[in-house]
Amino acid sequence: MSPLVRAALIRLGISLLISMAFAYLVAELSYQMVKNQSDRAPRQIEILIPPGTAAEIARGKPGPALPDMRFAEDDQIIVRNMDSVSHQLGPLWIPAESSSVLTLDRPSKYSLSCTFQASQSVDIEVFARAKASDRVMGILSIGLPTWILVWLYSLIAIPMPANPTQPASEP
Repeated sequence: MSPLVRAALIRLGISLLISMAFAYLVAELSYQMVKNQSDRAPRQIEILIPPGTAAEIARGKPGPALPDMRFAEDDQIIVRNMDSVSHQLGPLWIPAESSSVLTLDRPSKYSLSCTFQASQSVDIEVFARAKASDRVMGILSIGLPTWILVWLYSLIAIPMPANPTQPASEP
């Protein structure tokens, strides 16, 4: 292997190490900033519809207070209807004196129809959980382009050693 190729490969390897270390730091910092929102077991949030809610809504009252409507992927909303009238929350139909479960398996912002609120709708937000594959993809997405740029800039900043001249062979 010629000294020029050897120097280029060494420089390529060093730039790979530097770039991946930088990418790991950026990706890990980003993960740590959002970890507390999604790094927990799925929860079950219970919403209770008290007796007489339909009559209260008909009189213009606001309906029962709802918890914070921000959820992580795979959380479940359990709606317990203690009222004598059936109610609806989005795709759930909750017959009188029964309960239903809504599993939130797709991250998005939703506006659900809701018969036990005066506004007749409820807005909820479901955010995605951070997965290990997201962390790896983040490192690669940052590291690979940075690697090539660092290597190219290193070629400009520190030129490669010149090829030693070969002695001319005389016939």
